[in-house]
Amino acid sequence: MRIFKQIIILSLLLMTFQTAKSAKFAGEAFSIGVGGRSLALGGATIASGFDGTAGYWNPSGMVSLSGRTVTAMHAETFGSLLNHDYVAYIDARPKENSLIQAFGFYFYYLGGGGIKITQLNEFNRPEILREESHGDYLLAASLAGSLHEKIDFGLTAKIIYRDIGTETGKGLSMDAGIVYRYHKRLHFGLMVTDITTGFIRYSGETFDSGANSESIYPTVKPGLMLKHSLTNFTGSFFMSSDIKFENIKYAAQYWSGPISVDTHFGLELGYKDVLFGRTGFDIGRFTAGAGFNFSNITIDFAFLQHDDLDETYRISGGYTF
Repeated sequence: MRIFKQIIILSLLLMTFQTAKSAKFAGEAFSIGVGGRSLALGGATIASGFDGTAGYWNPSGMVSLSGRTVTAMHAETFGSLLNHDYVAYIDARPKENSLIQAFGFYFYYLGGGGIKITQLNEFNRPEILREESHGDYLLAASLAGSLHEKIDFGLTAKIIYRDIGTETGKGLSMDAGIVYRYHKRLHFGLMVTDITTGFIRYSGETFDSGANSESIYPTVKPGLMLKHSLTNFTGSFFMSSDIKFENIKYAAQYWSGPISVDTHFGLELGYKDVLFGRTGFDIGRFTAGAGFNFSNITIDFAFLQHDDLDETYRISGGYTF
């Protein structure tokens, strides 16, 4: 427990030092979540509840998996406004006398069309020249291992490509996470996205010289999981939060000065580890879903409610071999 506290303190100090020159919302396209299970649980799977999306939520969770897993998700987010795709591979086969116990890769895409490129005509009024698509692409590689019989760690390195119609950007970033299994019924987790302060550097085709790059703020995500089993049923409670240092104030649930906090909660009831019902709250928005796990195949469904945009339905599937 002492080691876990020290890592949290070090992470918070690192975030405070590194975010001085960062830009707001630069990495938001990569923060909307993946996987039917985690999304149905309000995005609260930082300490447990890991599946083939572990490299995204907390790479240290890959240690808790077994075998090789392929996971995929496709969704039309907020109605048909955006296409959202995710594909991942994790190899978590036992490796004796090795610090690294699992590794994996994932590809993440969020994009669509509808960017209208305009110019001024002879009457000094804008006219549409063409319509362009836009997209954010992320290719990541993760590894995970054990520091202690109860403490797992994970790292994810990310390559970013952004296309905004008239400009393209390339960037790098890194995530880090740990899980502390205090008891089989109680786990603690900590994930820090963009711990190195990620960056995106643009091509300079549109932007003025000297204004063609932006940094991505780190986000600290503590979490916990409580579990209890009774005969054939298992109930789990998940909780996590996003602690940011972007001075976003009213765009967050809670804030004080430059620090803001958004919360995530989830409940899962499983029957014989085959059928699952789930519900939660993602930054105050209701979520729900279900899952089916038979043999080596997993199917998960999530419903995400939004007051201002259309509801979203997401389905993901996984295969373990």
